[in-house]
Amino acid sequence: MKTLFLVSLCCLIVFCGPSAQALDRSIFSLENYEARAAVKEVLISSLAELEGVKPALIAQRESALRVQFRVESQGGFLYLLFLNESEGAFPVAGRGNIIIKRDMRDGRFVQMKLFLRAHSECFIRIFPAGKRSLMDVTLFGEPLYQKVLLPLEFTQLLDTPFSEIVSLTAATVDWPLLLYEGRDEEDRRGGAIAQRIRELVPRLKALEDGAMDARGKYVLIAGGAPQGEPGGFNCSGFAKWVVDGFIIPLLGRGLEIESLKKKRTEVRGNRWNTRYEQQRDPYFGLDWSRNLAIALLEAREGRAIADPERADVRQVQFLRYTEDVGYPLHALELLLFLDCQKNPGSFYLGSVNGEYGREPVLHQHFHLVVFFPYFTAGGEFKTAAFEINRETGLESLKARFKQDYIHLVRLSCGGTFSPPAVE
Repeated sequence: MKTLFLVSLCCLIVFCGPSAQALDRSIFSLENYEARAAVKEVLISSLAELEGVKPALIAQRESALRVQFRVESQGGFLYLLFLNESEGAFPVAGRGNIIIKRDMRDGRFVQMKLFLRAHSECFIRIFPAGKRSLMDVTLFGEPLYQKVLLPLEFTQLLDTPFSEIVSLTAATVDWPLLLYEGRDEEDRRGGAIAQRIRELVPRLKALEDGAMDARGKYVLIAGGAPQGEPGGFNCSGFAKWVVDGFIIPLLGRGLEIESLKKKRTEVRGNRWNTRYEQQRDPYFGLDWSRNLAIALLEAREGRAIADPERADVRQVQFLRYTEDVGYPLHALELLLFLDCQKNPGSFYLGSVNGEYGREPVLHQHFHLVVFFPYFTAGGEFKTAAFEINRETGLESLKARFKQDYIHLVRLSCGGTFSPPAVE
């Protein structure tokens, strides 16, 4: 976008005042309806009258939050931006920020967009609908609600507090779920363990077929033979190393590799892929992740667990689970956000699966990733993603595997985490 118009709003602007940084970071503390009300006449004026409006910093009376107002144009549309201050800056995709869109051909209002989080793909959009308005809700790029009725005309909503919008739609939209910001130490624990792994990752080596055995020796997964120097992990070996970090304080040793290679044909597969079990092992990642999860549960509970699917993530609001496949990988961030708030203090092993190989092409589980989702002290949702001895990220995964799926097993971050020495 490029800045379009310049006009002075001197009587409305205060260029000093307390920083928003000191505020409670709840989205309701980031309301900017006062700033919008201060310039509402500008918002509803004709396009000709908007000529000359320049960026302005608006101080609010009921809130210490400062708001930057500016007008920009792009592609035949006019954008009226209300950007909340965050750590001395005014990012566009900031919590509580609002962008009002008008058509430059006839001046009509097209929509109002409000960011629910400091994330470009978490927002609501409100559209004019005669004497009423309609609202869509998108979270982490996934549409959750569409055409939710608001009993107010669009122009009334231009300076309506977000809290009132929440109140008007509370019977339809699960706002406590969508606006969750973390509530206790369990919601932060994943971040602390991720930081410990982050410190160790630079010491780890990548190997096509590698893991540590129960005694912490580097071996080949395929046959158990010792590795040469230096030893290393593949994605499966890395996932085992992480889970061993919780197992060793309980059992005094790591897991046996052969137990993790057990094929769970009683709960997965079909007659069409039976012939490829030995040749291609299409369910290796699924079996390995389930076996790791069950091993940790058994160590913690001190008893055998008969159900190999007990740790599977199968029921998540808004998303549909497919047996032995999981969920579309493009919905991974939403999936983790929704599940970890229902199960605080969890981490996840993800088995990426999709069409793989040639002669024939099979639906195969071909890659493992370890996820530690958590909420920051400021209420933002983050996920540390580790794969093949390096930290990547959800965007990287979505870019590389955008047509694929991911199956998750859930494990608790509770207890002591002490991974095997890697030097």
